[in-house]
Amino acid sequence: MSNKLRQAIKVLKQGGVIAFPTETVYGIGALLSQKKALRKIYQIKNRPRSKPLQILVANLKQAKELGKFSPQALSFAQKHWPGPLTLVVPKTNKVPKLVTAGTNKVGLRIPAHSLTLRLLRQSGPLAATSANLSGEKPFLTPQEVEKNLPKVDYILPGRVKLGKASKVVDATKGFKILRA
Repeated sequence: MSNKLRQAIKVLKQGGVIAFPTETVYGIGALLSQKKALRKIYQIKNRPRSKPLQILVANLKQAKELGKFSPQALSFAQKHWPGPLTLVVPKTNKVPKLVTAGTNKVGLRIPAHSLTLRLLRQSGPLAATSANLSGEKPFLTPQEVEKNLPKVDYILPGRVKLGKASKVVDATKGFKILRA
């Protein structure tokens, strides 16, 4: 494991918020167990608490601990993960209300980014959102994150590939595209 990855995990375990590359855009995230860090994500982005965060996971096993998958949703996830798809499913009680903005749903995603997958395998699931100020365009480089989000505790350097946020599909009642 690289020193940078080790440092990112250390910051997460100490209750920090980190920025990291995904295949879509730069993200910021924190461990689900760190309530103070989850609140800090909202503060850093100036994000309304009524907007939920997504949870990034390393594999389907982690996803199933946090979300309840119908057979159709499971099949859909297996077909599209890892990749730029956030799938909204009913949440389990392991997901903090702060992450879901008080709803009974959770957005889950397995990113198709080797560095971020290594991070998630080591750290566990991360509550995450795009690295940007709420309503603004997501950042694509560590330099943009550093310049615009100075309260992030650590930036894991890396590259994004697509430059566009993930698709969001709600699979709680059939399938409904929330963001194409």
